[in-house]
Amino acid sequence: MSDGFFIYRRRDYDGNYPTDLDASGGHFGPTPHNPDGEYHYHIQNELYLNEYYIIFPGNYQGTPSTIQ
Repeated sequence: MSDGFFIYRRRDYDGNYPTDLDASGGHFGPTPHNPDGEYHYHIQNELYLNEYYIIFPGNYQGTPSTIQ
């Protein structure tokens, strides 16, 4: 993805699963790149075909081809 927001693993920076993800699978919170917080995506905690994790099912929030 090149909309300017990072994608992180299924768990938050603090090791817990995020509970406040928006329809795009993202939220504002601390990250390894910015402990003060920034908007970012998470790989969803949902299995597809009982084998693959969904990156995110919703729409992107940033501008295409905008990498920070």
